[in-house]
Amino acid sequence: MPKRPVGKQITTETRIEAFAEDLGRLLGTARAKADNWLSQRQQIAKHLTDIRDTASHLLTQLGDEAKKIRRGKSTPDIHYAPAPISRKKRRKMSAKARAAISAAQKARWAKQKAEEKKKS
Repeated sequence: MPKRPVGKQITTETRIEAFAEDLGRLLGTARAKADNWLSQRQQIAKHLTDIRDTASHLLTQLGDEAKKIRRGKSTPDIHYAPAPISRKKRRKMSAKARAAISAAQKARWAKQKAEEKKKS
């Protein structure tokens, strides 16, 4: 018996069977595509998760290295000696000395400005 009858032999029952076959084929194709898309989506999500985890790990390492550098321990091969801390008190300049330095600097600036005016 042929799969689909030809001409007047087509009945309602055969039409329903043909429609069911077409519908089954269509739904099967749609399901296969949906499964493929979901699989691709899952692969992309996994790939993005891996990238995020790698970036997070690298940032953590970078933070650890920055802490070591701030402490003077950038690499285990190179050892930095801390700078000696000076215990001497800073000498304070008297108001008279500050005024003398200020006047001398103002005189230098005035002299420099006068020379620039002469050149112009």
